[in-house]
Amino acid sequence: MKKIDPTTLFSLFETGDEQVYEENNVSDVLKNPYVLMGMVVKGIENFFVLDQIYLKNNKEQYEPVRESTKYKYFNKLYGYLKRIDYNKFESKYTITNSYDSPSVNNALHVLLKYFETLEEYEKCAIVKKYIDLLYEYPNKTLSKLV
Repeated sequence: MKKIDPTTLFSLFETGDEQVYEENNVSDVLKNPYVLMGMVVKGIENFFVLDQIYLKNNKEQYEPVRESTKYKYFNKLYGYLKRIDYNKFESKYTITNSYDSPSVNNALHVLLKYFETLEEYEKCAIVKKYIDLLYEYPNKTLSKLV
């Protein structure tokens, strides 16, 4: 059986969203903070689903690369969060439709706890900023969340 490569294990989900937008000539949407936050939220959800599938179906091969895969994947999601430009928000960007406050809150807390365990406090500070603003403005526009 082929050995699992942690650098490419979840690569389908890392580039999938961006490739779809670029292939359809709408790559400008990748500057939309709503889309970027949605990629973080959906990415967290996707990770845990895939993690369980691999644990169930390929446990012996997956366990040795599980943590390195999670690290790579969560750093990619953190990268989406960092791409949100705090200075260029418009009130049209909201999180109340597909990505409600509890979903965003949960995803951000997962990232925060993960980076806390690794003692990567600079990343924690960025994630915590979003969490604090989410509590300050629940169910408001994304422009008020950063």
